Amino acid sequence: MVEILIFAVLIGLLPAFVAQSKGHGFVGWWLYGALLFIVALPHALLLAPDRPTLDARAIGDGGRRCPHCAEIVRREAKVCRFCQRDLPPETIRAPDQAMWG
Repeated sequence: MVEILIFAVLIGLLPAFVAQSKGHGFVGWWLYGALLFIVALPHALLLAPDRPTLDARAIGDGGRRCPHCAEIVRREAKVCRFCQRDLPPETIRAPDQAMWG
């Protein structure tokens, strides 16, 4: 019985990782996958990406939006890889200015 429980817990990780890579919550999908793996895995694979969450994650990881086409590019980029336009240099604010405005 313990082996079945451990197997269910481990196999539930697969749909959870797929859903997380598409911007959805890990824990809920992990429980769903552990309980109903045969349904959860195809559901996770067919799930549409959550664009706002993925964009927020990319910006948090050091990206920025192109002011011309609104796509996410690396912070160090000088030319947008989507629209091929020059990007304005990013203004770096001092830590105390970032906090107060």
